[in-house]
Amino acid sequence: MSLLFFKRVLANPIRVGYVVPSSPILTRKTARCIDFSKPRVVVELGPGEGCHTRQIVRRMNLDSRLILIELDAHFADHLREQFVGDERVSVVHGDALDLPETLVEHNCVAPDYIVSGIPFTIMGVDLREQLLASIARAMGPESVFITYQFSMQLAEHDYFDLKQRQHCLFNVPPLNVIQLGKSGLAPV
Repeated sequence: MSLLFFKRVLANPIRVGYVVPSSPILTRKTARCIDFSKPRVVVELGPGEGCHTRQIVRRMNLDSRLILIELDAHFADHLREQFVGDERVSVVHGDALDLPETLVEHNCVAPDYIVSGIPFTIMGVDLREQLLASIARAMGPESVFITYQFSMQLAEHDYFDLKQRQHCLFNVPPLNVIQLGKSGLAPV
């Protein structure tokens, strides 16, 4: 665990959502869900210190793009420093609630993948529903929302259709890696 992660957990444990960073096994499992056989646009919501981000960047081809949206200014600055010089990576200090607008600002109609470990089950219902609606609105018909969660609750949400699920025991806590498509009930 990095000192930055530890400080951010102490400063705002609910916003960070986890007490330890994701394990290397979880980050590899999540990154393997992304098909980089051709150029892709990937969005990561709440990348924190970047442990999943680093796995994604390692697998990206030269023509792919990664847009990181981080609410915490300290994490956003850390990510900018980490990926300085990599023109494929854009770091946005912003709110995932503004995802559709942020994507327009970055000339992205619908990303191929949205990756997030935001802990949806510990946030208030209103905020969770707003955030999930924002994600669904940003998705195109072929977009995949990849999320790692303790609960399988999102797999049953009206806005999404379950594509695939894997369990990762080698993480604290053990998490599910869930791949979701946009359902016909999702907002446009």
